[in-house]
Amino acid sequence: MTLSAKICFKSEKFDYQSELPDEYNAGNRFYGKDLAEFLATRLTELGFAADYLDEDWGWLVSSVKGTSPEFEVAVYNLAEHGEGGKPGVGEWGLWIHSYERTKLLGLLPRRTKVQVPAQVLEAARAAVESIGAQAQPWRKGPGDA
Repeated sequence: MTLSAKICFKSEKFDYQSELPDEYNAGNRFYGKDLAEFLATRLTELGFAADYLDEDWGWLVSSVKGTSPEFEVAVYNLAEHGEGGKPGVGEWGLWIHSYERTKLLGLLPRRTKVQVPAQVLEAARAAVESIGAQAQPWRKGPGDA
């Protein structure tokens, strides 16, 4: 059983064709900034305080530090040729993880991956559906062979 959750959807609402600024994603220039910003705002409105940032592989939406449940949503543009971040399609993937903070031996902070809470997954689906898109299971996403 996988602990993460993955959904995909089609939408023309988010940019996947314009010229991207060179400074995005450590020069890797991945699409999805506007989707990450939208998702962080929508999740916050739904009661899950979130923010977003760029990573060297793309865009990441994450719960605000100190809030619970702790989650991360990796944002991907799914181009026709299978290489995210290149112009081609208005298809998007969201890879969701959730974590729990504990202490190892009662002293050392530890972050453990846990099952994505149903309410976080439903909030992500609700955000997608609020733009008129249909959230689908993402069967060939990250972590799949």
